[in-house]
Amino acid sequence: MAQNYAASKKRRREPVNVDTKLVEIYEDLANEKDEIRLKAAQALVSQFTSDKNPADEQIKKALQRLFRGLCSSRKAARIGFSIALTEILSQVFGAPRDSSELNISTVMNIWESQSNASGGESGQEQRDHHFGRLFGAEAIIKSSVLFKPNAPFNEWTKLLNLVLDLAKKKPWIREECGWIIYRCVYELAAQKADVKFLDSALEQLYSNELARTPEGVAIWLAAKDLFPNAKFPSKVWKHDDPLDAKERNQLAKVMKESSSADSEGESGTKAKSSGVWNSKLHFAWDTVISRLADAPTKESKSKGSSSRISFADFWTEVVDNGLFAASSSEERKYWGFLLFNKVINESPLKLASLVFTKNLVRCLMNQLAVEDRYLHRMAVKAAKSVQARVSKEPEFAAASVRGLMGSTGSVNFDQATKTKTVEKIVSEANLDALKQIVPLFESLIASPGTTDSKAAASSRQFLAGLFLSIVRARASASDDEDGMQKVLEKILFAFVRFAYFKPKEEGRDQSVTPPVTEQTQELFRSRINSCINSLIATQKYAGVPYVVVRHIRDAVKSEEHGKFIINMDDTIQDAVKNAFKSLKKLASLEKGDKASIDAFKLLYSLTILQVYNGDADAASMLEELDFCYTKIFGDKKSKKEETSDASDALVEILLSFASKQSQLFRRMSEQVFGAFADSITENGLESLTSILEAKESLAGQQEMFDQQDDEGDEDMMDVDGEDDSDVEVVDAAGSDDDEDDEEEDDDDEDESSGNDEEEALFEAKLAEALGTHRADKDLNEEDSEGSDADMNDDEMEEIDTQLVKVFKARRDALGQKKDKKDAKENMINFKNRVLDLLEIYVKKCHSKLLALDLLLPLLRLTRRSTVKQISNKAANVLREYTKHCKGAALPKLDETEPVWELLKSIHTEATHSGPPAHASACSQASLLVVKTLVAHDKETIAGVVDVYGETRKAQLLSKKCHVQPSFFTDWNNWCVSSSKQIKN
Repeated sequence: MAQNYAASKKRRREPVNVDTKLVEIYEDLANEKDEIRLKAAQALVSQFTSDKNPADEQIKKALQRLFRGLCSSRKAARIGFSIALTEILSQVFGAPRDSSELNISTVMNIWESQSNASGGESGQEQRDHHFGRLFGAEAIIKSSVLFKPNAPFNEWTKLLNLVLDLAKKKPWIREECGWIIYRCVYELAAQKADVKFLDSALEQLYSNELARTPEGVAIWLAAKDLFPNAKFPSKVWKHDDPLDAKERNQLAKVMKESSSADSEGESGTKAKSSGVWNSKLHFAWDTVISRLADAPTKESKSKGSSSRISFADFWTEVVDNGLFAASSSEERKYWGFLLFNKVINESPLKLASLVFTKNLVRCLMNQLAVEDRYLHRMAVKAAKSVQARVSKEPEFAAASVRGLMGSTGSVNFDQATKTKTVEKIVSEANLDALKQIVPLFESLIASPGTTDSKAAASSRQFLAGLFLSIVRARASASDDEDGMQKVLEKILFAFVRFAYFKPKEEGRDQSVTPPVTEQTQELFRSRINSCINSLIATQKYAGVPYVVVRHIRDAVKSEEHGKFIINMDDTIQDAVKNAFKSLKKLASLEKGDKASIDAFKLLYSLTILQVYNGDADAASMLEELDFCYTKIFGDKKSKKEETSDASDALVEILLSFASKQSQLFRRMSEQVFGAFADSITENGLESLTSILEAKESLAGQQEMFDQQDDEGDEDMMDVDGEDDSDVEVVDAAGSDDDEDDEEEDDDDEDESSGNDEEEALFEAKLAEALGTHRADKDLNEEDSEGSDADMNDDEMEEIDTQLVKVFKARRDALGQKKDKKDAKENMINFKNRVLDLLEIYVKKCHSKLLALDLLLPLLRLTRRSTVKQISNKAANVLREYTKHCKGAALPKLDETEPVWELLKSIHTEATHSGPPAHASACSQASLLVVKTLVAHDKETIAGVVDVYGETRKAQLLSKKCHVQPSFFTDWNNWCVSSSKQIKN
C-alpha cells in the first residue's frame, strides 16, 4: 500500500501542461443548450483566425479532437462539434497560408482515420463512428473546402466513396447518407461549383446501385433542377426523369421501399430497399411532391420527349395503389397517413383536393371505426387535419366532402366511422364550398350508391340531417355572404324535389335509385318545416316560405321532377290559385305597413304549404285568409265591424296553427300575431282566454276541437327522433324541480295502481271466459283437475266468442287510456302556445283597456291548472303585464264601473286556495287595477280601501277564505310608497 502511495505521489510530481480553458470549451461544445454551444464554438474558432496565425500542429490537434468528438453520442456533442469544425475549416482554408504543410488531403485523412470503425468496438461504438463519419462529411461539404480551385478533385471522389459505401453497407443509415449528398447538390449550386462535381456524384450513385432508391430519386431530381446540363447516367430512368409517366410503376416500387419489389431495370440496376422501417416520412417524398405541384395534369407530348406524371396519377399509383393497397403492411399505411397529413396541411388546395383516393378513404374509415385498431390514432389525426384545413380555408370543404362521401368514399362516412367528421366540415363551409356541396348532396340523395331500400333510406335521412344543419348554421350567422340565400333556397328545392314528387310510371326517373319511400318523403317534408322554422327567425329570410311554395307550384306545372304526390280537387286548386293571386298583390303593396304585409305573406305561404302537405283543413283556412286579406288590405273603406270580423277570423286561423305540435307553426303564429296584436278585438281575445278556461283532459279537448277531424288534424310527425324535427314535445308532468318530481311519482303510483286494477279485472274476465281460475287464487287440487278435453265443438265456439269479447274490451280500454293521455298533452301544448301569444299581447298592448280582460282568466289558470309549468307560466305572463304597466303606460278608463267589478272579482279569486304563484299573481293583478283606478281619479282610493277591508274581514271571519298574508303585505307596501303622490 505504501509502494502504491509512493508511486501515486511520484506521478503527481510529473509536470502536466493542461489548457483548462480549452478543455472547458470542448466540454461546452457538447452542452445541450444552444447558446452555450454557440458561445463555445465562437471561442474555439476565434483561436484559428488568420490574425492569430495558428501553427499547423495546433490545427491538426484541433481537427483530430473535433472529428473524434463527432463520433461521440454524449449529449449534443455532434451538433456542437460539427458547427465548430465547419467554421474552423472555413477559416483555415479560406485564405492561402504561408509555408503551411497542412492541406485538404491532410484533413480528409484525419476525418477518415478518426471515423474509421476498426471492428473491435462494440455495436454502439461502431454506430457512433458511422454517424461521426456522416457528420464529418457534412462539415467538410458545408465548409466548401473541396470546391476551392486548388482542392484536389480526387478528395471529392474520396468523400463520395466513403459516404456511399457506408450507405450501401449499412442500410439503416442510408437515408442520412442520401440526405448529405442531396444537400450537397444545393451547396454546389450555391457555390456555383463546376458541374464535374455533380457528374461524379451521379456516376458514383449509379455505380453503387443507389440510383433507384428514394435517396437516389431525390438527388436525381435536385440535380435535374439545378444542373440541367449535367451528365446523367443512361438507362436509369425514361428520359432521365424519375417522374416520367412511363416510370410510374417503377417509381411506386422505389418509393414504398418494398423488398419484394426489387426488380431488374433496363440497365440491370435494382430498386434497393433499406430493409429498415422508419416512423418518420422519408425526405424524398417532399422532393417528389414539390416537383409535381405545378405539373400539368395531362399533356400530349411529341414522341421521345419527356412527359411527367401528374400529381393525381402519382398519388393514385404510388400512394393509393402502393402504400394503401389491400396487401400493404400497417407500417406502409402508417407512412401513407403521414403523407396524407403532410399534403393536407402544407400543399396548395389544388393538390390537397386530389388526395382523397379510394383505398386511402377505405382505410381511413376502417381505422376510424374501431378504437383498438393499429392505426386508429393516425386516422383520427388525419380526420382532424382535414377539419383544421377546412377551418383555416373554408373553400376546402367542398373537396373534402366530395372525397369522403363521393365516389371514392361513402355516403355514410360519419355513420360508418361513428364520428362527426363530415358534419363538422360542412358546418365550416363557406359560400363557394356550399355551392358545390349542395348539388353533391342532392345527387347522393337521388342515388345513394345502394339498391337496398332500407340502406338508401338511412343514407337519405343522414343527408337530410346535413342539409338541415347547414340551414340552421347559416340562419343564425350574422355575417353571411351575398348569395347565401340562393344556396339555402337550393337546399329547400332539393327537399321539395324528393318530398312532393315521384317519377312518372311510363318513364321512371333512372337518376333516383332506388325510389324514395313514402316514409322518407314524409321525413323530407318535416325537414322543410324545420328549415323554414330556422330561417323565418331572421328577418332577411322572411320571404323564403313564399319562394318555396312558388317553386312547388311551378314544379307541379312543369312536371320537371315528375308527378305531384298530392291529389287536389278543383275546389282546393282554386283556393290555392286565389291565394297566390293575393300573395302577388301583397308583394306589390307599398312598404307602409311592412310588418303586417310580411306577416300575411308568411301566413299565406305556410297555409299553402299545409295544403301541399295534404292537410284537409288548410284549404278552408285559405278561404278564411282571403276574407281577412280583403277586409284588411283590400277595400280601405271597409266598415269597422267587418275589419273586426277579419281580425277575429285571423285569430281563429292562428289558433288552428298554434294547436299543432310544431315549432314552425308556433313561430309563425307568434310573428303574425305580433304584427296584428293592435287590431285584436274583444271577441278575438275571448277566443284566446276560452282555451285557458278549458280542462286539461279529454273532455276539455272535446270542447275545443271537433273530434271527427282528429285524424286529419294530426300534425306530421318526424320519423327519426326529435333532434332534427320541429315537432315540440311538452312534458305533461310540468316542471322539473323536486316538488314536481314528487307529484310525478304520486301520479306514477296512481297510474301503477290503476294498471294493477285493470290487470286484475282483465285476468278475472279471462278466467271467467275460460272457466279456470287466477293463478293467485287458492283452489283445491281436485278443483283444478278439470280439463277441456271433454268439451264439444259448441262449447269451444262459445269460449272463442267470449275470448274475442274480453280482448276487444281490453283493447278498447287501453285505447281510451292512450286517448286521455294524448288529449292531456295536446291541451297542455295548446295552452302553452296561447300563453306565448298573450305574452306578446301584453308586451305590445299593455296600455289598452282591453288587456285588463286577461287578468281573471290568467289568475284562474294559475290556480286551476294541474300542471305546475302551466300555472307558473300564466303567473309569469301576468307579471310581465304588470311590469310594463307603469306611469303613462297604465290603461286609460272611459268608465270605472267594470273596473270596480274586476277588482272585486280579483279579491274573490284571491280567497281561493292555490299554489304559491297564485297568491302572488292575485296581489299583482289587484294592485294593477288599483293603480289604474287611482291614475284615473285619486278619489277612488277610498273605495279601494273598502274593497281591501272587506277582504280582510273575510279573512278573519270566513273559513272558506284562504287569502294569503302577502296579499295585504304588498298592499301596505304600495300604500307607503304611493301616499305622497296620492296626497299631492
